Amino acid sequence: MHRFRFHAFAASIALVALLLCSRLVYLQILGQEVYSERADGNRLRIIMQPAPRGVIRDRNGVILATSRLSYSVTLYPIQTTKEQTDEVIQRLGKLLGMPADEIRGKWKKMGQVARPVRLMQDITPETIHIIAENQRQLPGVSIEPITIRYYPKGKFLAHVLGYTGEITDDELEKLSDQGYRAGDIIGKTGIEKVFDAQLRGEPGRQQIEVDARGKPMRILASVPPVPGKDLTLTIDANLQQVAESQLAGFRGSVVAMDPHNGEVLALASEPSFDPNWFAGRISPALWKQLNDANERPMVNRAISSKYPPGSIFKIVTHAAAMEEGIANWNSHFNSTGTFTLGTRVFHDWKRGGFGNVDFKRALVMSIDTVYYELGLKINPDRLARYARALGLGRQTGILLPHETSGLIPDPQWKKERAARGLSRDSRWYQGETVNMSIGQGYVQVSPLQAAVMIAAIANDGHVLRPKLVRPAAEQEKDDPPVKDEGVHPTQWKPDTWKMLHQALAETVSEGTGGLANVHGFPVAGKTGSAQSANGEVQKTHAWFAGYAPVGAPKIAVVAMKETAGHGGSQAAPVAGAVMKRFFGVADPNAAKPATASAKPEPAEAD
Repeated sequence: MHRFRFHAFAASIALVALLLCSRLVYLQILGQEVYSERADGNRLRIIMQPAPRGVIRDRNGVILATSRLSYSVTLYPIQTTKEQTDEVIQRLGKLLGMPADEIRGKWKKMGQVARPVRLMQDITPETIHIIAENQRQLPGVSIEPITIRYYPKGKFLAHVLGYTGEITDDELEKLSDQGYRAGDIIGKTGIEKVFDAQLRGEPGRQQIEVDARGKPMRILASVPPVPGKDLTLTIDANLQQVAESQLAGFRGSVVAMDPHNGEVLALASEPSFDPNWFAGRISPALWKQLNDANERPMVNRAISSKYPPGSIFKIVTHAAAMEEGIANWNSHFNSTGTFTLGTRVFHDWKRGGFGNVDFKRALVMSIDTVYYELGLKINPDRLARYARALGLGRQTGILLPHETSGLIPDPQWKKERAARGLSRDSRWYQGETVNMSIGQGYVQVSPLQAAVMIAAIANDGHVLRPKLVRPAAEQEKDDPPVKDEGVHPTQWKPDTWKMLHQALAETVSEGTGGLANVHGFPVAGKTGSAQSANGEVQKTHAWFAGYAPVGAPKIAVVAMKETAGHGGSQAAPVAGAVMKRFFGVADPNAAKPATASAKPEPAEAD
């Protein structure tokens, strides 16, 4: 009996050993190819999940930028032969209408860091269907849900908001030490770029298992993304809408500011673009449109373009004459319609002139010949100092990229220009001072700089940094430092301020700025009609810079239309429409903005 049990137990042991050996032979020899493929193919990968960007709102809570659900074609780097990879790339390129070299370049770059390649985002249902039908021939290709940036109002405020896009190699080189990685979506321009670190949030992470074809099999661990922080702008969407509608059909810009704290209430530039276009691929036709050399829809004309300011610069010349003791309330001028300098004769806008006028009336009626005479007496160096003291000729410090410095010339600038080989003549001529005194010649300002200047006039001399965020961002809390104590507006005489406020108020109530008037809220301002710097025979740039109400200003507005004609007929009504919306005054012409085919204008100053 014991012998039988012993033999039975030995037989069992032998059977188990045989089974184990058989399995070992199968695994080592017969099943080697299958399990080797599994061992090589199964991988653990860390997949980054972009965070939804923070929402951008206007000062009243209107959503200007948010995120929405979409789908992307994503390619996972997998271990394949070069021939297999090329076959997938060629097939995928045909299905998506993408150049194979573009796909190959992304594959190579992302494959080096073992990250999925987002080939196309915001794809159509048709594209989803096409990829699904060809899935077996596209190893590593997947359709995945994503969140993309969405601008619910399209072109509205586009130059301020900016747009987002995939990080480039150059951008990655600069930002890699700040946590940015290849394939990230970042802000490219505007607020999206300046506040990208705040808006982008923290990406999530997934640990997934993928098969030999690179297809995800299961999620092993997950850390959800942290959405970006929301941002509230100083912009008033209602005012912005009026500003943009008034510019329809023109090239130009409008800036509205709070003259007490520098908050930007509206900043419009036309022509514009739709930032949603950059969510997908830009077609060649659209790319050509975006880069049109004449229309330049991508350029923020309010901050990046500079123009001769024309007669709005007379505010500077007028103030300088008062401060330097060259003219005062009792000064009178004989306006004959011409001003002779050597052998050259400069003409006024009104043939025959205005006769005997006092100093205040000279600004109200925008009499060129008076300011020619004053400019020569002030001299170009001192005139330049007063202009710069009001914020002209330097960047305002607004938190938007690509701001121009404009140009306030003086004799030293011309010498330096000649020294750099940009001019043959280093001498400064009196005729150049004459042109400078009325905002022509070399003088160049941006609409935003003009807004800073007129806001400083409204608040009796405080030059403010334009602010875009509420509460103010750390970078925009402080106003520009006072650089020239000798002529700084906060130190001007009370008589200078009294003269400016009265003259600018009468410019609107009695002079060239009448179309900016707002019933019940008296407006002070100055019109301007500036010849283009290149001297082309065409209509002038139309300007208006003003504030309201007189005595207790709450808003400052600058309107500028390129080659539109007279400031009084073209720019003043634009500023007036913005102010009417601000004060809640009905505007019978609100639905009828001026068009490029407006009726011919009568001869007028500005």
